[in-house]
Amino acid sequence: MMREVARRFNHVYGREPGFEDKAKAAAKKLGSRKAKVVMELRTKYQEQGDAEALAAARALLDKQGNLSVADRERLFGFLEGGGRMILLEPEALLTEASKLPGVDGQKMSKSYDNTISLREDAESLKKKIRTMPTDPARVKRSDPGDPDKCPVWQFHLVYSDEKTRQWANQGCRTAGIGCLECKQPVIDAVLAEQGPMRERAQKYLDDPTLVRNIVADGCEKARKLARETMREVRGAMGLAYT
Repeated sequence: MMREVARRFNHVYGREPGFEDKAKAAAKKLGSRKAKVVMELRTKYQEQGDAEALAAARALLDKQGNLSVADRERLFGFLEGGGRMILLEPEALLTEASKLPGVDGQKMSKSYDNTISLREDAESLKKKIRTMPTDPARVKRSDPGDPDKCPVWQFHLVYSDEKTRQWANQGCRTAGIGCLECKQPVIDAVLAEQGPMRERAQKYLDDPTLVRNIVADGCEKARKLARETMREVRGAMGLAYT
């Protein structure tokens, strides 16, 4: 939804009078060499659809401390062939594993009551993983299974090293190991990951004032950014009065 709002706003209000001239003038502030590189990357993206060229140009602009917010927005829009990019489109920030199944095999969600919390009690965590469903084809201990049909395998892909994955994969397919054996390395890895989290969280549990201070600082930073954004928005819409 926010991507659509940003895209529509930029389309309606980003085409300021003399946009291209202002964008080219902003590019000159980079210096002749960098400006040439930006223009070449822009051409690659617009003529050849080279997404890597666009990413490289954006990265180059992000490093320039001598550009005003307005000039940077103009150049971002100029790179893509549109108008001034007043509002940035939010993008997904995903880890290598973008999602994990819940302990019941469905999507992990609090509403499904199938989650593992960041500071889950050790005994509760062990119970949840030990009772996770596995490949339904493994009715008996001697039945071979398919890791791709087992939600526990998704945890192995995140938490286990290559040697453990090979052990689990082969053991499942050949019925060389049981499901409880397969789950134990996952339990150990999750507990090991959560240990430092519990330690770091303890000082905030002991002194909640620290949390309130962090929230207050974060709110102030957010207000400052919001004020700057709204100033740009009002200016683009012609609502800024002097």
